[in-house]
Amino acid sequence: MKKKARYLGNFLLKHELVTGSIYIFLGSIIANVFNLFFSLFMSRNLTVEGFGILASTFSLISLIAIPAGSIIPTIVSFAGSHFAKEDYGSVKAFFLKIIKPLLMASIVMLFCFFVFAGYIGDFFKIEDRTIIVIIGISVAFAYIGILSSGLLQAKLAFKYISFTNLIGSISKFVIGAGLVFLGLGVKGAVWAVFIAGLIPSILGFIYLKSVFISKINKASKTNFKNILSYGIFSSFAMLGMTSLISTDILLVKHFFDPLQAGIYAGLSLVGKVIYFFTGAIGGVMFPLIVKKHAKNENYNNIFKMAIAMVFIPSVFISIFYFLYPDFSISFFIKNEIYRSASDLLGLFGVFITIYSLITLFVYYFLSIKKTKVCIPVLTAALIQLLLITLYHSSLFTVVAISLSVALILLATLVIYYIKIYGEYRKLNKQAMIGVTGQIGY
Repeated sequence: MKKKARYLGNFLLKHELVTGSIYIFLGSIIANVFNLFFSLFMSRNLTVEGFGILASTFSLISLIAIPAGSIIPTIVSFAGSHFAKEDYGSVKAFFLKIIKPLLMASIVMLFCFFVFAGYIGDFFKIEDRTIIVIIGISVAFAYIGILSSGLLQAKLAFKYISFTNLIGSISKFVIGAGLVFLGLGVKGAVWAVFIAGLIPSILGFIYLKSVFISKINKASKTNFKNILSYGIFSSFAMLGMTSLISTDILLVKHFFDPLQAGIYAGLSLVGKVIYFFTGAIGGVMFPLIVKKHAKNENYNNIFKMAIAMVFIPSVFISIFYFLYPDFSISFFIKNEIYRSASDLLGLFGVFITIYSLITLFVYYFLSIKKTKVCIPVLTAALIQLLLITLYHSSLFTVVAISLSVALILLATLVIYYIKIYGEYRKLNKQAMIGVTGQIGY
């Protein structure tokens, strides 16, 4: 028994998913502690209405930066195989093909924010138009910086990713707290978010200097049409994923009064603690499966292990939220007014647990080039948006809609996985029969 336990322990500690997840997890834990400090500091030093504006700002940045963030699966998928062969010349060729449209997109995005700042501010009830402009600058730089993040993942540089994330989080907290103390309020917090996103990108490009000094591999077979095709579908998938945990905050900010919107932002903050602890696992799993899939090696065991690593802690935290909702909210946010939503915390925790599992399934399908997964994900996101727009009589209704939509989506993805896994096993069985027949012959 002891030998088996020792063997299992050694196996887990040497497994790429576990070691990579440990690096990302530890880095994320420390980084998320500072992210949490930032959020808690803002919840206590800004007005409830101001914190609601900040939360909607985060969601707005997340949604509009989706086309940039959705390119990460594309970068990892195409650059990962080149990194595995240490073909830095092909990585550089890929980089040059993708940087040009990203530069154009960032310029267009920045221009739109300057021109339509008034309309955006009116919709989200943000009177200070400077905040809208800062958001535009943040999104524009995100379209370039995302290349750094994607290439680091493709290179499996998990230690360095953790380091850059940590530096970014510390910078956001320190700079944000400093600017708020200086009296800049929400505007200072938003500037801190921009700076915190810029620093890791710069550090990432410095780390990747070996790619940029390499000679371009003109024989690289990377086809821009293939990049575009994969990128469009993965973009839709990531658009749906981000929308599922952002649309609710934005619509609550639009339909409810500022106080209720701020309370919901606090509920969302505490509920998403679950994702803070488990979100890193999907980011590690994705490039590992890309690598295994490219080499025609078994990758399903990695996925199953990732499911277990996400599911177990998420369930425990959700149960704790059901049992001790008031304590959980008070632990993270001292303002008593947020406790008025404590009866929703358990349900919101279940929603985030389901969302965390959905994230793994989406990454899994994208890593094996099953890009049609974008259809159910985007459909679910649109249904959530439509239902909350039509039915928003209370915060409970909003949470119930999000939870129901997520549950149906997860069930759909599980059915799709069973179908794909069945086909995978059938092909493997046929391959084994073929090999056996050749040996027998």
